[in-house]
Amino acid sequence: MRDVILYMSMSLDGFVGSDREHPGVAVPGGDELKQWKLDRISRAGAHLMGRTTYQEMSSYWPRSDDPYAAPMNDIPKVVFSKTLSDAEASWPETRVARGELTTEIAAIKAEPGPDVIVWGGGRLAGALAAADLIDEYRLLVQPLALGRGQALFGQLPQSRRLDLVETTPFPSGVVVHIYRPQHS
Repeated sequence: MRDVILYMSMSLDGFVGSDREHPGVAVPGGDELKQWKLDRISRAGAHLMGRTTYQEMSSYWPRSDDPYAAPMNDIPKVVFSKTLSDAEASWPETRVARGELTTEIAAIKAEPGPDVIVWGGGRLAGALAAADLIDEYRLLVQPLALGRGQALFGQLPQSRRLDLVETTPFPSGVVVHIYRPQHS
C-alpha cells in the first residue's frame, strides 16, 4: 500500500498561504534544499493536487527548463476537482479525480507503485489532514512570520497528535520537519 506524503512550505507561525507573501517562495531555499526536493519528487509514484495548484503548475512546468520540470512532467498527476473537464490535454500524465476524497485516496493508495506526494495546495492539504488521509507530513518551515493567512490545520475537527520523525536544517534557514500521525 502506498503512502500519501504531504510536502508543504509554511511560515514559522503555521500559515501555508497569505495575502502578504507565499511561504513557498518567500525565502530562497538554496542549492541544498533544491536537491533535497528534487531527490524526493523524482521518486514519487504520483503527484496529487487540487484544481488551483494544477492550473498554476500546468501553465508553467510543461514549458520550463528548470531541473524540477522533468520529474514534474514525467510522474503521473491526479487533480482533485469537481469542475475541471480534461487535464491530460494541457499536462500529459494527468487524470482528474471527481469522487469523494476518502474513496479516491483509498483507490490511489491501493494502486501499485511508489508513494504519492501532495505538493502545494492549502485547501486540498487541509482537507486531507482533516480526513486523516496523510501518512507523512514533510513541512518546510520558512524563517518567515506572516501574522495572518491560511493555516494548514485549520479544518481539523479536533486536535491531532503527530510523531516527529526527522528534522533537517538548511543554510537558508528553512527547516524540514517530518511527522507521522499517531494512531491509537
